[in-house]
Amino acid sequence: MRGTRVNSRLLDRYLLEHEEIIVAIRHHWGRMIEPVLTTLAALMLAIWFSANATPHATILPDLLILIFLVLLARLVWKAIEWRNEWFVATDKRLIMTYGLITHKVAMMPLRKVTDMNYSRSLLGRMLGYGQFLMESAGQDQAMREINWVPDPDETYRRICDTIFGPDGQDPDDDIHGFQDPQSPDSQVDYEEHDSEEHDRYEDAAWEVSHDHEPTYAPVGHWDDPDITGPIARPRG
Repeated sequence: MRGTRVNSRLLDRYLLEHEEIIVAIRHHWGRMIEPVLTTLAALMLAIWFSANATPHATILPDLLILIFLVLLARLVWKAIEWRNEWFVATDKRLIMTYGLITHKVAMMPLRKVTDMNYSRSLLGRMLGYGQFLMESAGQDQAMREINWVPDPDETYRRICDTIFGPDGQDPDDDIHGFQDPQSPDSQVDYEEHDSEEHDRYEDAAWEVSHDHEPTYAPVGHWDDPDITGPIARPRG
């Protein structure tokens, strides 16, 4: 499921040569429901009033036709905008492209993602879209909220698998060699360490320290190896 291929010249501008695409999606088609319904409603009203208006009432039908044309232009704009907006997750970062006249690109490295919340409204569950809320150390407002995510369950799993790995463990946690004390490998290491500490202290218990013994004879006495007992030191 990794290594999604996307045929988009727009994304080719921003992706690195060795960057692997994990997820590349446009917004869910549900985003276009409101512009389509609004335009259709304006069209139906314009047709009805044009067919039923009196010969002298021409202002209202003309006004409704003008409103319909404005909404139709808005619908075309929204469709082109939807076509050019992408949310992409690679093995290195998250990318979002948006804007039609002024094209913008927002980016967040995967290692800076500290939390990723996932929610689905009632309509989202019916139509099949969701919302992601990103939290990071250096918060980018453009990347904080990702709306209209299609196939959100699969998208969420794939992004989490990329960030935290297949075992659900963040690779950054092992930078300093940290190990979970509950893991079998770390328990073996702890047991070996405790055994070495125990052996070292046990060996040290049988040793006798000579650090505090005097290295010279007391004043006034000295020991002669050929005579038993101390004798008085001659005074000069």
